[in-house]
Amino acid sequence: MKTRSFKVRALVIFGFAILVSSKILAQGKDCSAPVQTVEGPVQGLAAEKSAACVWKGIPYAAPPIGDLRFRPTRQALPRSGTLDAAQVGMSCMQKETITSGGKSRGFSEDCLTLNIWSPKTQDSLRLPVMVWFHGGGFQQGSGGYDIYNGARLAGEKNVVVVTINYRLGTLGFLSLPELRSEDPNGTTGNYGVLDQIQALKWVRANIKNFGGDPGNVTVFGQSAGGMSVCTLLVSPLADGLFQKAIPMSAPCEMFFSLEQGYEQGKAVTEAAGCAGPDLLKCLREKPVAQIMVKTKNKLLALGVSCAPHVDGYVLPDWPMKLIKAGKYSKAPIMLGNTKEELRLYTMMFSGIGLVPAHTVSALLRKLAPDHADEILAMYSYKDYRRPMDLFINVGNDMVFSGSAWQIAEAMSGKNPVYLYRVDWHDTNFPHKMGSFHGLDIPLVFGTLGANTFMVKAMANKRVLKQATPLSDQMMSYYTNFAKTGNPNGPGLADWPAYDPQKKSRIIFDNPIHLAPITDQELKRFHYFEQHPLSEIMAKGKAE
Repeated sequence: MKTRSFKVRALVIFGFAILVSSKILAQGKDCSAPVQTVEGPVQGLAAEKSAACVWKGIPYAAPPIGDLRFRPTRQALPRSGTLDAAQVGMSCMQKETITSGGKSRGFSEDCLTLNIWSPKTQDSLRLPVMVWFHGGGFQQGSGGYDIYNGARLAGEKNVVVVTINYRLGTLGFLSLPELRSEDPNGTTGNYGVLDQIQALKWVRANIKNFGGDPGNVTVFGQSAGGMSVCTLLVSPLADGLFQKAIPMSAPCEMFFSLEQGYEQGKAVTEAAGCAGPDLLKCLREKPVAQIMVKTKNKLLALGVSCAPHVDGYVLPDWPMKLIKAGKYSKAPIMLGNTKEELRLYTMMFSGIGLVPAHTVSALLRKLAPDHADEILAMYSYKDYRRPMDLFINVGNDMVFSGSAWQIAEAMSGKNPVYLYRVDWHDTNFPHKMGSFHGLDIPLVFGTLGANTFMVKAMANKRVLKQATPLSDQMMSYYTNFAKTGNPNGPGLADWPAYDPQKKSRIIFDNPIHLAPITDQELKRFHYFEQHPLSEIMAKGKAE
């Protein structure tokens, strides 16, 4: 009788707890109520013009300053009081010029912070979590930019969104034999990646208090952020820290060997005037401006001069090689790119539309002397509005579309994989800008109204009205994927997992539709798989 009575009381208590929890969820959160973290409580606020709460500028790691400069990330320090999490943290040190994503609050080495958006009213006790890694060539950017505002994704789609800062440039990716020797794990040149891993550990330990499910985390990022996702997919240090992945516009072959890193590192130490037995002490005491020097690398002639290194610890081998060998986290993956990634960058050159075909061909022969004729044979100037458009498409196929296809082919049958391409380009200047690198970010975040350089350049009232339905659908695809590992849902065009026989991908355009990869594209993708970027540009001159 006592056992039965105990069971009855337990059921009543359980039912009461569910009832109370449901009532709290229905009533919504008090955004200003302190939330407990491992380091101490944080106090947020209601996100402007949305149904979400936000906590900004929360430290997820110890400041990498002084003796911690050029060292693996350490845990965040405990706090005695409640943190006022009302504004984003300082951006990591960088040589910021014009950025597409927004304006930084300021710059500091003490920059390892994150921002969290969570819906005021949840439809469950534990919501899926989406952790965003920003782009910027591993040299620029910030998780605090307006274009990465997670309020709409959280408030309208019932997910928890996290954006982070991570060390950039020399501070995040300097590689030296001396640094490798002093580290017990023999790592060097991956401090920015170690920051990302520490952020994921922080999320696992704390996100439940913000309404998130630590067992349902999706990592997503664009450009360098997408490359970061590729790195995390194959790094043993990130195993178990996430369950789904979305690399966007990610050239997952553009990484450094340690030898390449050491060559860059030597240039940095020489410019800083550091040498001898006190080299590392000297580098850690130098003002940031003296070590944040511009570095060159012929392999990464497309503008990326910083990237993670294959050090055998953080990154055991080249990511594409590991993915093809099946040595990666078998998480559901959604990946793709925009149709004309590189077009935006050509706008920086006056008169680019007037460049004749023979000049474009000469440029290709200069950059890829051993492969230019074979590449040109796969393309025709007749298919493009301007000769330079052919060059743009070569770069797109070689670096972005071909890379995404290779990953889809390698992963198919091992884990769910969904392939896409963004074709929509009805901006203020559709022929000049095309479906450019980064165009998908405001569509995914629902930040088409953000006060940023990118949005102002591409959008007016007509554009915003025309793009809003597409953005709403893309937000649904992305958050559906975060919830279940499948992007499909009511009211959306069907998006089947990638099939190596049918070779189809979804096209984000008006309307969204499914389309097969053409035979012409496949021929090019196969060529660039057999002749990767490092080989093609090995003898080229990028001056």
